[in-house]
Amino acid sequence: MNLLSSPTIEYCEKPIQGLIKRPYYALSNLAFLFSGLLILYKGKMNRLAKIFGFTAITIGILSFFYDASYLYISQLFDLAGMLLFVNILIFLNIKSLRKTFNNLIWFQILAFTASMAVIIIIRGFTGNVVFGSYVLAVVISEYLLYRNKTHLNHKYWILAFGLFVLGFAIWLLDESKTLCFSFGLLNGRAVFHYLNAISIYYLYIFYDLNSARA
Repeated sequence: MNLLSSPTIEYCEKPIQGLIKRPYYALSNLAFLFSGLLILYKGKMNRLAKIFGFTAITIGILSFFYDASYLYISQLFDLAGMLLFVNILIFLNIKSLRKTFNNLIWFQILAFTASMAVIIIIRGFTGNVVFGSYVLAVVISEYLLYRNKTHLNHKYWILAFGLFVLGFAIWLLDESKTLCFSFGLLNGRAVFHYLNAISIYYLYIFYDLNSARA
């Protein structure tokens, strides 16, 4: 296993020689920076704003590193950033369901570590399967919170999830090269970044509104 080899997934934008291998993909990650700063500003640096804001910025940095370097190890960092964010949503949901921390943090650390180990060992499209499982856990836990009326204001959650699904569909078209389009910073993977950055912002709004009720 060579961590400095090429990534296991390719996209429409071909890597070039130079410091930044996929410049348009890389620069589109600025959307996460803007989203994170907006969250920090709107939340006046409260605890929840810091969690969402700094996580969005971290996702942008890791994804930029992936698109700039075009290495397998940076692909793992990129995936780790996304898993980290979804893991935070799972944590917040389970905390709301159980009303206690208990050993939840350690369980999630163990689950995250095991997930990354499986992805590294099996490689291929394992990351997609693991990430999909995480997203499914968020959907199921959110449904339970909706059913017992712990979470309200679901229009923001639905909007955020809809943007994510749309972005992921466009990402699949770019990743599979089914539809390649590029108008500078407007391309498949870039649109995925833009929509997900907005999705993170609306998820922050959703969790902030519900935390105010707690």
